[in-house]
Amino acid sequence: MRSIILIVVACIIAAAAGYGFYRYAHEGTVAAEPLPAGLQLSGLDGKPHGFEEWRGKLLLVNFWATWCTPCLHEIPELVKLQKQYAARGLQIVGPAVDDPDAVRSMLGPLGINYPVLSGTPDSMIDIMEKLGNGPGGLPFSILVSPDGLILDRQLGEFTPAQLVKLIESHLPPAAAQ
Repeated sequence: MRSIILIVVACIIAAAAGYGFYRYAHEGTVAAEPLPAGLQLSGLDGKPHGFEEWRGKLLLVNFWATWCTPCLHEIPELVKLQKQYAARGLQIVGPAVDDPDAVRSMLGPLGINYPVLSGTPDSMIDIMEKLGNGPGGLPFSILVSPDGLILDRQLGEFTPAQLVKLIESHLPPAAAQ
């Protein structure tokens, strides 16, 4: 009887923890907060880049890896949206939590049309943590306003509809045709 009670209690704790993680992972930022200053990543060419390079644009930063199936599933939609919304001020940037050679080998097959950055797993996890990704999961995205405020966070894969809604809600309206 005692072991049954322990199993039930363990299941309740596990369910509560799972629900807590789910809420954390699917809850966007409530209030805009400044992007932490001084975050540096390297381009695949080894040159340093800071997110302030893209100030003045709506910036979607999507952390990914070549071994992450949900990441690879999401990238074709990001490529499409970069092409579709670039003229309206969207810039997507894809920091890869991966070996730079593995990342380079995937750029062509994935058709990535936005800057891809890299770093050591430890440095990338540290940056993701500073941006609000405590668990360190992938994919992880943040949306940054043109003036450098974090508008939204997403741990896990976006659906195409979620991405369009998020981007459309923060870009200026398209010019009348």
